[in-house]
Amino acid sequence: MAVWRERLTEFGDCLQVGMLVCVASLPVVTAAPAFAAGCAVVSRWRDGDYPPLVALFRAEFRRQLRGGVPFTLLALVAGLVVVLDFAAMRAGAPGGAVMPVFLAFIAAFLAVVVVRTCAVVSTCDGWVAAVRSAVRLRMRSSALLVAAVVTAGVLVWMQPLMLFLVAGPLALAAVGATR
Repeated sequence: MAVWRERLTEFGDCLQVGMLVCVASLPVVTAAPAFAAGCAVVSRWRDGDYPPLVALFRAEFRRQLRGGVPFTLLALVAGLVVVLDFAAMRAGAPGGAVMPVFLAFIAAFLAVVVVRTCAVVSTCDGWVAAVRSAVRLRMRSSALLVAAVVTAGVLVWMQPLMLFLVAGPLALAAVGATR
């Protein structure tokens, strides 16, 4: 009987992390530090440590803010380039048969690197080291992260209010895939 209550508490905490990440990401340039803080909280849970959720999130968010804002800006620029390339392909640019597939792989690679970087930055020595660690991809965990990102995207597309919650389970998936 106590097992289901414990699991339900963990699920509620995971959704609370998602809400904290969403609120901290309201200024878009703080999205990566907020997600990294959420991943750090989930990582501490995986290690068996259960400190106060909001205090730990706030401390990790402040710690990751300095390097995370430039990382967020670079990730947004890279994502914008991929979106503009997709738009050019749709408008009839040359390479219309092969290029969309190639761009889909680039978008998936970019999503995996961004999510994995946020998941490992708390254990690395800064954001540059985290990016280096994240680029060393493992195929199975990368496929799982792509599936998690796509699932999160579909959930938000189907029910926009899920935007407030989906970052918590995505952080759980990111931390689980990096271990």
